[in-house]
Amino acid sequence: MRSIRRGAYARLSSPEALWHAYLAVRSGKRRGPVMADFELNADRSVLILAHELATGSYRPRPWQLRLVHDSKPRLIAAPAVRDRIVHRALLDEIGPHFERRFIHRHFTRGPGTGVHQAVLAFLADNRRWGWRMHLDIRHYFPSVSHQRLEALLFPQIRDRRVRWLIRRVLESGERVYRSALARKTLAPSLLPRPPRTGLPLGSWFSQWAGAYYLDGLDHYVTRQLKPGGYLRYMDDFVLFAEQAAVLEDARGAIRQWLAEHRGLTLNPKHWQIEPASTPAVFLGYRISSSGLGPSRRLRRRMRERIRNAAGRGPAALRQTLVSYRGMLRF
Repeated sequence: MRSIRRGAYARLSSPEALWHAYLAVRSGKRRGPVMADFELNADRSVLILAHELATGSYRPRPWQLRLVHDSKPRLIAAPAVRDRIVHRALLDEIGPHFERRFIHRHFTRGPGTGVHQAVLAFLADNRRWGWRMHLDIRHYFPSVSHQRLEALLFPQIRDRRVRWLIRRVLESGERVYRSALARKTLAPSLLPRPPRTGLPLGSWFSQWAGAYYLDGLDHYVTRQLKPGGYLRYMDDFVLFAEQAAVLEDARGAIRQWLAEHRGLTLNPKHWQIEPASTPAVFLGYRISSSGLGPSRRLRRRMRERIRNAAGRGPAALRQTLVSYRGMLRF
């Protein structure tokens, strides 16, 4: 793969690129108090941000942390608006270059991707093959190695200032996992924290980097293991085959590849090999040979959030209903 063309940092740090990134960050968020406050002086703030990037004085602000209790406690970290703009401008510049490598069965990011597309692909393969194996990675986002991620990205990035900016973003995210709230939330096996690891949940850059970090796995599975079917959404991936033994061999090979090349381990709670004729739950949807629908956990979560939104007023209820309507519409 060719390197990103020269001048990437100058392009992404220009006021025009940052303003374009700001408009993308603002989309759908203008009613929120944080975005409304930034919008009062958006033009001046973007110019200041461009100056900081041009002079190398840019420093990310602290992330806003909150704990979400879903099936398990999750630490969600939101970067400051100005940092979201930088993340978006960075991805607008480098993202398309790396995303050309993505296989068509990777549904995390890119045109024609998303949860709905992944679920429909699962349904199609589930009807075609006799056996399936759904795998995910144990403590994926907290376990991503910055050193390994940089080794994947930096050979394609000539501009040392872009590399500097990526390191800044990664370092700011690492501090999330060293916060007091993170120490209360993380599994004991993740403590003490090894240096330079972890992507915080809640930012565009984390989602993009997490998607790209496993791109090598996609190519390994589809080019060397060659099961009957394969698809991935972030760290959830599913293999299909006509014989269960094929999937069992693939599981061992994937475990070894992840350990050697990414320093990751499979989640032993989710690596069963099952007949495709049995129903499955994938990305919140219950999928069977007859069709798909929201899983029991998703229905329970929807009821709870709709009830909570109704207590906050008509506007919050309307926003929640619109969100779930989009989630359930295929």
